[in-house]
Amino acid sequence: MAHDAGQACACAADHRPAPLELHAHHVLPVYLGGAENGETVWLCPSSHVNVHELLRLMLRDGGLTWTAATVLYEQPVSRYAYHLAVRAHLLYLQNRVV
Repeated sequence: MAHDAGQACACAADHRPAPLELHAHHVLPVYLGGAENGETVWLCPSSHVNVHELLRLMLRDGGLTWTAATVLYEQPVSRYAYHLAVRAHLLYLQNRVV
């Protein structure tokens, strides 16, 4: 999952230390019905895990406020990672078959 030269993590503009690799994150994950060639953003491994863990909590609890996310999720998380998870959750809810 190494990135192309010139890509940067969408969650943090100034990583210290710089990430050794970036992951292409599907805005709506494939396992939730997103297209393999759907919209992606580049994330460092930590931010990528954070987005998926926050999304997991949102799916489990039916949503998650920023305050609840900072309490329930034990790792530091960026607001961008939180917003990516919210966006994925909303897309999932809009696209799922009832």
